[in-house]
Amino acid sequence: MTPQNLIIQPHYDEIAQRLRSLRIAAHLTLIDVERLSNGAIGSVVLGSYERGARALSVKKIIQLATFYGVPVDELISGRKNQHIPLEGKSTIDFQKTRARADTDIDIGVLAHFLSGIAHLRGDWNGQVITIRESDLRVVALICRREIGDVRQWLSNERLLIK
Repeated sequence: MTPQNLIIQPHYDEIAQRLRSLRIAAHLTLIDVERLSNGAIGSVVLGSYERGARALSVKKIIQLATFYGVPVDELISGRKNQHIPLEGKSTIDFQKTRARADTDIDIGVLAHFLSGIAHLRGDWNGQVITIRESDLRVVALICRREIGDVRQWLSNERLLIK
């Protein structure tokens, strides 16, 4: 077999490091991940994956990629060019989001996040709020949703204006 015919495979240590990087980028501790996943991802086990001391099953890779809101191939390969493109900006009905915050945990988290953005901007209009694509990625992460599904979820909840 010649070098030109070889397929470059990722090393397990690289996948383990990406897992740790994703957790740290989300400002989460191992305990936070266990709590946010309702115990589905144990802190001790996740630490073992991140150190490369424990083998990952395909099922667990899918679960972790879903939790962190990244495609499985990005978690494995490290290539970030596979993101599903989103529109540049989205306008959300801020008033309706806050009104429904107590009825749904994800909407409550979204309302809290949007309140933080409004506070940082000094935007006290309170009717609607426009957020960037990067903000939608954060919403996907904190609400444990696939990045490509966030706009559809907001639309289904009748929170997305445009």
